Amino acid sequence: MRKEKHNFLFFSFIAASVALVLFSYTQVDLNLTLSRVGVWQSIQKSFQYIGFYQRPLATLIYAGIIVSMYAVYLLLLRYIQQGKAGIGLVRKIVMAVTVITVFSYPAAFSYDFFNYLFTAKTVLVYHQNPYAVTPLQFSGIDPWTNFMRWTHLSSAYTPFWILISLVPYIIGLGYFILVLFATKFMIAGFYLLACWALSKALLAGNPKQRAYGVALFSLNPLILIESLVSGHNDIVLVAFAMLSVIAYVKKDMLRSWIYLSFSIAAKFMTIFLVPVYVFKKGSVWMLAAMAVGLSLVLLRREFLPWYWVWLLPFVALNAEKEKIVRMAVVISAGLVTSYAAYIYFGEYSAVMQTWKTGIIWTGVGVGFMTALLPLTKRRNV
Repeated sequence: MRKEKHNFLFFSFIAASVALVLFSYTQVDLNLTLSRVGVWQSIQKSFQYIGFYQRPLATLIYAGIIVSMYAVYLLLLRYIQQGKAGIGLVRKIVMAVTVITVFSYPAAFSYDFFNYLFTAKTVLVYHQNPYAVTPLQFSGIDPWTNFMRWTHLSSAYTPFWILISLVPYIIGLGYFILVLFATKFMIAGFYLLACWALSKALLAGNPKQRAYGVALFSLNPLILIESLVSGHNDIVLVAFAMLSVIAYVKKDMLRSWIYLSFSIAAKFMTIFLVPVYVFKKGSVWMLAAMAVGLSLVLLRREFLPWYWVWLLPFVALNAEKEKIVRMAVVISAGLVTSYAAYIYFGEYSAVMQTWKTGIIWTGVGVGFMTALLPLTKRRNV
């Protein structure tokens, strides 16, 4: 009976991942041709037709995929709570999902991924300082600018991330499709590193919650979409932060500070962990510090879904705190659902932004409300 449940969960995650990968290709920019092969171009155009000219249908498909992903995700978490699944199944699912979703198109929920590629090209091909020039300056020269966004802005990324991004560009030999997937593979590697490091951190500091915590983070649909599909570099921050936490829990402070420095160098958000490390506080304080950091960001910017990637690993480190977990999962669902507004309207209009913002903050409100529900008994393995 347990084997049947394990197989059901495993193949459900595979089915949802395949559906997500296929859907991602409905979002290929109309100015981008991924291959000159005639058969592929026909397939690409048929997918684009759904994504760009059948937007209500595309929105419905996306909503169905998200509902399916969260359903199987919550079912897995429940089975782990009941002692019917453990870390072995979680590892198996994580590996399978990674192998599948790494081949997705970095769907147009965010165009940041293409800016990563162009920043590397700016350095390696044009020999320019990405902080001093903008992609728009190459619009008459470089065809990549035809399907990019934010071309009027210079690079907003840290020198450390730009250095990392040079590696897949070199491996891809400058060919767009090869560079794209080399970068996807690299980010998938950081995702796996983050999952492994979180598992080790929980084993060292909170072993009873290991399986639950790893599943809570690694298989959350928001993490899968933002890391393995959209390819946001926030997972790099998380990977180094979790390596730091392993050393921190083991009281190896020198190594902990080194890894934390790499995390901050990748993206500045984990700088809010510095006071926690200085005063040698626990994982609850880490979560609180990151929440403060996010709150300060939200005072100046809109709530972008991938910002939640910063908090989820620290929620996982505190997986026994059910109210926090409930709230975090519901908020993540609201953030991922908000992409439906862009899929439906197809542009960054005022109406789209109103719908997107409404969905996000409704999710936040519902998330806080779920924290008021009575606690349930847990059994973890």
